[in-house]
Amino acid sequence: MLSSVKSFVIAFAVSILIFGLIGYFIAPQIKSLTDNFLTPNDEVTHVDEYEIPPVPNAQSGIVSDPAAFPDHRSFTLLLIGSDYQPAVFSDYRVSVSNTTDMEVLSTHQRHYKADVIMLVSYNAETGIVMFSAIPSNLMVTASGITMKLGDVLERKNVTYFKDMVAGIVGMPIDYYVCCQISLFIDLINKLGGIKYDVPVNMNYRDDEERIVTEGASRDPIPLIIDGAQVYDENGDPVMIPAGKPFTINLTKGIQMLDGEKASWVLRYNSYSNGFTGKRDTVTTFFRTFFETFAREENHSKLAGVVSLLNTSNAASTNMSTSDFEELASTILAYQKYEKTNLNFPVNIAGFGDDERISFARNTVYAAYEKYRIG
Repeated sequence: MLSSVKSFVIAFAVSILIFGLIGYFIAPQIKSLTDNFLTPNDEVTHVDEYEIPPVPNAQSGIVSDPAAFPDHRSFTLLLIGSDYQPAVFSDYRVSVSNTTDMEVLSTHQRHYKADVIMLVSYNAETGIVMFSAIPSNLMVTASGITMKLGDVLERKNVTYFKDMVAGIVGMPIDYYVCCQISLFIDLINKLGGIKYDVPVNMNYRDDEERIVTEGASRDPIPLIIDGAQVYDENGDPVMIPAGKPFTINLTKGIQMLDGEKASWVLRYNSYSNGFTGKRDTVTTFFRTFFETFAREENHSKLAGVVSLLNTSNAASTNMSTSDFEELASTILAYQKYEKTNLNFPVNIAGFGDDERISFARNTVYAAYEKYRIG
């Protein structure tokens, strides 16, 4: 009996020793292999707001003793173009302020998004203006729900949106301007139009998005024949969309664009190379816009533009008139700065409406690090 107990104790002790050695020497190697297989060190498919590392306070982005332009102030600006059109569509869903995310997902009303996201950085120390288009289709996570970055604007708010972009690129963002289509058209017209080299023939028709003339109904109209409502095979009433189909019709080449045609350039998405084509167009357009904005003949119009941004219901900005006055000398010296484009590093899957864009966080940080101010 004693010998049996003794044999059991010895076998148990040997087993502990063997498994301990396996855990110490072999398990880390197995974990390393599985980590590299399942979650590469530099690869992520989305970013959650809780995972975003803190970025410096926006004021740390101000260069106190710039070398290239000693009288200028460095700053980073986020430009957001929203496709929200309350004057055209009346079926936007209710505000999410008193609803849960699950309730939001269950609604079938019209949504809006940030269709254009452009990061602009003026660095007075290096004398460089950097332009970078951020993908609206970039997959991110907000409140545990995976969605496209452009959708975060509606689900949350513009401040949250700005902070999320800052975390994604690892750069502080001093100011943002969020502008609806209608106001963007007014701004371009206030500048007298913009001369731009349209990169491709842009032809597009959307029968679901209707352009409604002034005084006409914004809502669908029941189809009535011989005094009776017409129903489809499912028993639903047949409705005639109000207005006329939204169309884009621009010819490739240099031309003067009014506000409406300029909005077509930014809204067009039917590129043969998907996001890449959209990115390049948005970047070149805003480089042209800043050049136009800074021309001497437009200086007298700038105060009115900033005032419009601060007073219109179709815009949201944290740049006050006094902020603009401090930045005016920097902005108006645009021609003297070196200009550069930074392409957001992406991984692209799918195409068109199914296009999904992810990113490797460390790769993005490394790309933007050289343009970080402060």
